[in-house]
Amino acid sequence: MERLRYVCLIALITFGIPATALLAQNEPAGGVSGKSPFGVVNTSIEKIYSHSKGYVVEYRKHGMGTDRLYLPIEWFKWKPNMESPPKGELIRIKTGNVWPFLAVYYKDGKTDHVRLYVRDNSHQTWGTILNGVNLDDKFDGVEEVRIDR
Repeated sequence: MERLRYVCLIALITFGIPATALLAQNEPAGGVSGKSPFGVVNTSIEKIYSHSKGYVVEYRKHGMGTDRLYLPIEWFKWKPNMESPPKGELIRIKTGNVWPFLAVYYKDGKTDHVRLYVRDNSHQTWGTILNGVNLDDKFDGVEEVRIDR
């Protein structure tokens, strides 16, 4: 009986694992064509500010420095009888040591949707907009966002 187990184990190692790897390599990922229609750009959030008209996101550029995005609040609102989900999602990171980040999803070269992965409001990435700073016009007409690298 012990010898039979040994032979089965050797057969599995010799034939089973390579066959599984070969099948997995030839299996299309993500549907029939194997290609996703989306492209995504992720970047870490340096600061995020809540505003009555949306979120101001200061993000880390690929090299040195930061840049800002203005994401309208309408992107994050669910409305009754919506044909498609909202353009933005605010996702709270509950545990672990993942730093807050922004994911921008592009489809056919245009912004499809964004996801903000943030900690609770007491986290150091949340900031406060000073009184007297008028950012209202920064949110008007925003349809696309581009991450400058």
